[in-house]
Amino acid sequence: MDLLRTAVVDITTLVSTCHVLMSDQVADGLAIKPKLRNRLRREIKRGTVAYIDTLARARRGVVDAALLAVCRVAAEKHMARALRHQDLLSRALSSQPGALKGVAAARQDLWRLAHMAIYLRLGVAALRDSGAWAEVKPEQKSATSLRRRLRKALVAYARMTLRVDGAEPGALVVAREAAWAEIGKRGAADARRLADIEAGVDPTHTVIQVGVTKPLRDLALDWRGH
Repeated sequence: MDLLRTAVVDITTLVSTCHVLMSDQVADGLAIKPKLRNRLRREIKRGTVAYIDTLARARRGVVDAALLAVCRVAAEKHMARALRHQDLLSRALSSQPGALKGVAAARQDLWRLAHMAIYLRLGVAALRDSGAWAEVKPEQKSATSLRRRLRKALVAYARMTLRVDGAEPGALVVAREAAWAEIGKRGAADARRLADIEAGVDPTHTVIQVGVTKPLRDLALDWRGH
């Protein structure tokens, strides 16, 4: 999962850069014109969402070098101007005190959400290989629904962090609330249902139970307190 952490670092770096561009002090210090600053922010926002959407929709079971490259290319397609100003953006990020405040927690949150999406794919692939998947049509719908919910949760979390500076009080809370609103009780129920099917097929199959159902329950306890 090392490259998943790399992907999460990519995402939070984009978010932090977007926040830095909101600072008049940084913009004035580096002589960034308002028009350019706004265009760069819009590009980075679109690139961040494209990166996450590509990551969440990927059919690979793990984040490998190929998927990482695809995610980066997806983001870069929206950031032509930002790529031309990479040095300027790097200086802006390094010159802003506290620019990375709250980033560690956001990285962990995004990692947890992406980790569950990956293990859901792995678990469903194992069920499909077992031959039992063709016989459980309702559970197939549950898997599709949960996949969609986790993808929307990732995007919702990122969109909220793009809107609210991580250094602001309560920023983490609103991002988590936005993500959990996409998962909800229905998502948790889907995860439990899939884990039951997995255990019924073979008690030694615990990919969904260990990688999705339990982490989702822990997430609810950590984020929602229930």
